[in-house]
Amino acid sequence: MNTNYSYLHFISEFECGFCSALTSLSNFSIGFLRLLVFFVLLDVEVVLFLNAVNTFLSLNIYFYYFFFLVIVLLGFFYEIYWGFIRFN
Repeated sequence: MNTNYSYLHFISEFECGFCSALTSLSNFSIGFLRLLVFFVLLDVEVVLFLNAVNTFLSLNIYFYYFFFLVIVLLGFFYEIYWGFIRFN
């Protein structure tokens, strides 16, 4: 088998819609990824705090919820500092 043919076959596009190996994924939006990560973290935070009332009544784990809240706030301020979140 000719090596040039196999290489050209590898970098050519398939008929079923796959892109070739040389095609760049530059269409992906980093801003969308930032928004997605921010939403997932906020969603997890809200879900954990919805259960906090029942947990506070049954267990003494105030420290862990406070520690989690501090970590989330530090991450939030870190994202603001580096410009991932802009309030414009």
